[in-house]
Amino acid sequence: MYRREDNRATRKETIVEYERVLGIYAHPDDADVGAGATLARLVREGADVALLVVTAGDAGGFTAEGQERMAERRRAEQRAAAAHLGISDVSFLSGIADGHVREATGLVREIVAAIRRHAPDLILTTSPEYNFASTAANHPDHRAVGHAVVEAAYPAAGNPFDYRDLLAQGLEPHDPSEVWFQGHREINHVSPVTQGDLDRKIAAVRSHVSQFPDLDRMERLLREAAVRDAAGAPEGAEFAECFFRWQVR
Repeated sequence: MYRREDNRATRKETIVEYERVLGIYAHPDDADVGAGATLARLVREGADVALLVVTAGDAGGFTAEGQERMAERRRAEQRAAAAHLGISDVSFLSGIADGHVREATGLVREIVAAIRRHAPDLILTTSPEYNFASTAANHPDHRAVGHAVVEAAYPAAGNPFDYRDLLAQGLEPHDPSEVWFQGHREINHVSPVTQGDLDRKIAAVRSHVSQFPDLDRMERLLREAAVRDAAGAPEGAEFAECFFRWQVR
């Protein structure tokens, strides 16, 4: 239950414990593509990891066939993907359409409720900021979820005088320690992972067959990225994933 934090000046590592981790994402596959190996590593190290997916990805896919069942299909794909990472706690919000998260009302409240319910030390999510270096990172749903996480993580989730109806439901205030954003325009944390963690990530991504017409190409790109990201990891790490780390408290 720890993260090895690299001090680039000394190449020393600081052990930080994470007992509970919550991934909050806009669509099925977002967690797996951007942070699957890190999530697998956290599970392997003993953390209690859960996923909250804001939409069912109902506007996804690359063919017209089967669109009427896309939401059901993508929920099933996400549960199968999470199982590869060792995650069994996967939940979906209802009533928020894929592609329209920025228009959703009550999203911050839903995320505050999830933070209080799971009491995570660490939250993983997508960046709230536009990143001109990455088209894929800039889906408006990704940024909307990242922004809602920022608003929920501080101060709302830990403020007993905000969202008092949640307190009445038994959801006690909770302050997460950190949030890691994937797809951010700046990187200040590199998460080293093992070959096994990366293999579990690839298996998870391959569960999303409705989204990737060429899974072999997708696997190749992800493996290349993991090697490239390891350049900033502690010495000896072959693979890594990159994040912007926000220390909430």
